[in-house]
Amino acid sequence: MKDFFLYLSIILFFSCISEKEDDYLASYKDSNLTIEEVLSHKPESADSADFVSQYIDKWLHSRVVLDKANIYIDEELEEIISLVNDYKETLVIESYRRELINSQFDTTVNKTDIEKYYNDYLSDFILNKDIIKARLIVLEKGTLKREEIEILIKSHDKESEVELNSFCKMYAVKSFLDDSVWVYFSEFYQKIPLSKNEKERILSNKNKLHSFTDENYIYLLFVREYQIKGSKSPLSFEFNNIRKLIRDKNKIKFITNMENRFYNNAISSEYIKIYK
Repeated sequence: MKDFFLYLSIILFFSCISEKEDDYLASYKDSNLTIEEVLSHKPESADSADFVSQYIDKWLHSRVVLDKANIYIDEELEEIISLVNDYKETLVIESYRRELINSQFDTTVNKTDIEKYYNDYLSDFILNKDIIKARLIVLEKGTLKREEIEILIKSHDKESEVELNSFCKMYAVKSFLDDSVWVYFSEFYQKIPLSKNEKERILSNKNKLHSFTDENYIYLLFVREYQIKGSKSPLSFEFNNIRKLIRDKNKIKFITNMENRFYNNAISSEYIKIYK
């Protein structure tokens, strides 16, 4: 609320300078900065008052420097005009490419293509960190349902999973129960008080329940599977990354084919002429 009133006061201060300047936040000589321009650049997450203040300062700074530069540099220089035109053309082409992708590009990537890419480039998929499929439940010391939870955390039938979710909602301080997905081991051991030997022990047995305690909590970690750093990365762990990689390659191929078609059509229509 305090930021809102500060932001409002900035606008009111500048809008009261004169009736003709009620949309201006700042001016330098004949250049004017409007409220609309500032707000059009404001990210949703930005603090309004800070953003407005910083934008005004940056805008005034650039106006002053540009004014000084114009004294010594002619805006109509052929080199500058050429650079401006090149940049404008690049922006137009890139905007059109995005429009083509949004309206005509098929984002679908077949599972078989992902599997083929994985198998073709298997040597590229080596883990640089340990990963695990695991469940973690953090309980307060003295929790009465500990023994039941220790049984349920190792079970995978639907009835047990429903019961485990219910127990965690009632008794767990924190929990992560989806052991169907690969996760970096670091995401778990950062939350658990572990020694180096205990970390190594965890990555030595599958389908194993480990328990640890500190002054306040009990940590139950059930490791369903693990893969050690330096070993082959599982396809399921790389699946989304490969899909994105193939999709990006397909985008480039799609744009290249479209532009080549445009070019060939232009040649066929005799719009293109090459003079020797």
